[in-house]
Amino acid sequence: MMMVNTIRNWFIAGSIALLVACGGGGGGGGDRAPGVEPGPTQPGGAVIPPAPVLPAPNPSPYADAEELFAFITAVTIPEDGHAIVDFQLTDGNNTAIIDLEVSNVHFTLAKLQSSDLGNLTGSWQSYVNIIEDPEVGTGTERRLQATFESDGEFSNNLDGSYIYRFATSTTNLPDDILDQAATEDLDLSYQPGLTHRVAIQFDGGQVPVNPWYDWLPSTGATEDIFHMAISATDNCNLCHDQLGMHGGNRIEVQYCVTCHNPGSTDADSTNTVDMKVMIHKLHRGASLPSVEAGGEYAIYGYKNSKHDYSNVHYPQDIRRCENCHAGTATGEGREDLVLTPQGDNWTQYPARASCGSCHDDVDFEQHAGGQPDDSDCASCHSEGGRAGSVEYSHRMLVADAMKDFEAEVISVANSAPGQIPEVTFKVSNPNTGEAYDIFNDPVWTQAASSLNIKVSWDTGDYTNTGNGEDNSSSISSSALADAIDNGDGSYRVSASMAIPDGSAAPGIAASGSGAATVEGHPAVDLEDDGVFVQVPLINARGFFSIDESDGIAVPRRESVELPRCLACHGSLVLHGDNRSDNIDSCVTCHNPRNSDRGVREIAASPPTDGKQEESIDFKTMIHGIHAAGMRENPLQIVGFGGRNTHVYDTTTVHYPGTLSNCLACHTEDENETSFRLPLAPGVLGTSVDTGEDRQDPGDDIVVTPATAVCASCHDDTVAAAHMESNGGSFATTQADIDNGLVVEQCNICHAAGKAYDVSTVHQVD
Repeated sequence: MMMVNTIRNWFIAGSIALLVACGGGGGGGGDRAPGVEPGPTQPGGAVIPPAPVLPAPNPSPYADAEELFAFITAVTIPEDGHAIVDFQLTDGNNTAIIDLEVSNVHFTLAKLQSSDLGNLTGSWQSYVNIIEDPEVGTGTERRLQATFESDGEFSNNLDGSYIYRFATSTTNLPDDILDQAATEDLDLSYQPGLTHRVAIQFDGGQVPVNPWYDWLPSTGATEDIFHMAISATDNCNLCHDQLGMHGGNRIEVQYCVTCHNPGSTDADSTNTVDMKVMIHKLHRGASLPSVEAGGEYAIYGYKNSKHDYSNVHYPQDIRRCENCHAGTATGEGREDLVLTPQGDNWTQYPARASCGSCHDDVDFEQHAGGQPDDSDCASCHSEGGRAGSVEYSHRMLVADAMKDFEAEVISVANSAPGQIPEVTFKVSNPNTGEAYDIFNDPVWTQAASSLNIKVSWDTGDYTNTGNGEDNSSSISSSALADAIDNGDGSYRVSASMAIPDGSAAPGIAASGSGAATVEGHPAVDLEDDGVFVQVPLINARGFFSIDESDGIAVPRRESVELPRCLACHGSLVLHGDNRSDNIDSCVTCHNPRNSDRGVREIAASPPTDGKQEESIDFKTMIHGIHAAGMRENPLQIVGFGGRNTHVYDTTTVHYPGTLSNCLACHTEDENETSFRLPLAPGVLGTSVDTGEDRQDPGDDIVVTPATAVCASCHDDTVAAAHMESNGGSFATTQADIDNGLVVEQCNICHAAGKAYDVSTVHQVD
């Protein structure tokens, strides 16, 4: 996976200049379509790739190359219309690859048609097309579909460079294709004054790569020509890590759009596969108005296979448009995003196809008196227009309001065993620096307002043993009810009980370090209409010493990084808006000793897994949720109050990335304890039977820690037998683990640097 990312990053960072620039990135001139002015150029200008190094007498075959550098160096379209493509291919050492065959490559060819909306909009139209007859689904009419070709003339120069002459002629397309295009009102005529693109797909190797080349056939110019860069592949890969479609070899958005454009339709479903429509619709999936009304959204693919996206649940708010397409305005302050020249177009050029893809219950023939084309959309959907700008319509008031609140744990006093901890905290507006008055400010005095202080122990691996409850959750106090005003903008709250010292329950005493957390939600009048809405408060935490002689608190280990979670989730807000964007808060309750036993007993809809309880340990639960697509037995957890059973199966969870890529969530810890073995010292086994005495974990049946983690994804019987044969146990006690009576031997093979290092098996490095 890291190898692929290296190649992708090299392509994006360098080849926005190299592949697009040498293939259409930089400056220059030439004829343009009427009304079309050049868009912002890609960085770097036209760059000539390094000359390949000729291989040694025994060159590395194409199929074995672990890195590929592909460049389209020139494209021309002679009078006969058969485009001629010059390209070169090397491995990671810039050694020429000389055994590429035509069966390893596919080529697309498209023109960039202008739009009536402005000089920075347009859409691609492929010259290479097929006619698809409907065979399944609801379609009744044949439709044109863009495709690639590889049946042209292929020449190998035996020095790492190749020449391909298209079989398709831009000036002499087949009559049946032209007739079908006319039926669908598509223009396939050769227009050399428009920007054209050639893109290549490489197959049969270890690494997918999709170079592309933009140029103006009328002049040969690659610079100062009209480009379209609405989104960037790197932005897609924040979730998809990496984008890989149609067998995994189509990984670049700039390649995808050469086929996925308005001139391409799935005849079986009658749905367009235009990128701006299809991608919006499949991401919204289950939330599409048409699907919520009982319909479906499906596309029929290879060999008429049906791809039904009606159950896709987007893992964040669909209004975060800038996650995919961001320009200098919409992407401001987002260092994680690649900004593109037309990334702001969605805010400036409303159009029926893109808007109607999500809002697919809008009848444009009737909407606002009828909209036969896109020319009047901006009259309402713009700044100052009746409906306001598109960006205004997509604003997220709650997310914006969250930026006005920042909590802080200032200190924790009286934290020794037997003492009642006193937590000093503050909530302020980070934009003004002003502290909130939690007793008088309206945002804290509403019925919907909540502000709580939680105390948890210990940071080696939370258990909260001795909390006096029938669970292993943190203890909690209401700040709005119990806080004392310190007079300086801060407040102090006493915990609901003392740190366990063993007196209440013999042998049960806290030790090490603990954590204090501020959580809750103010209620804000978002639209000045007197309606107060809950706004999640990003949780804050502070660590404190329980019995350390030096009084220095030891933080909990950091195994995952919140920004990696937010890349897909946007914001992690759970449990009634109380738990927000803080992993340290989550793990205090989602610990190895906690389960859903208490609420499972009163579940309104009991689980069907036959278990008396399910662990909610973070290290197993999160893996189990994300791995829904590979687990044999879907994870089932009963939620708060027993109201709902959450079944995490393939109808509810669709992990968008490469599941084996641990770094999608985990840190790259210098001590290699984040996801690699051995696990960090002190990691506990996971309780799967919490016994008769919930206050005494000594009678818990636990799964050994490494086994618990691995089995949360690999839950089949073969994997379980492998773990057990190597010391893992699914039914032991923490005492037997601590006393060395049960010893996992996973480290022998799977530890960092070993033959089957976790990172190697998962192809992370």
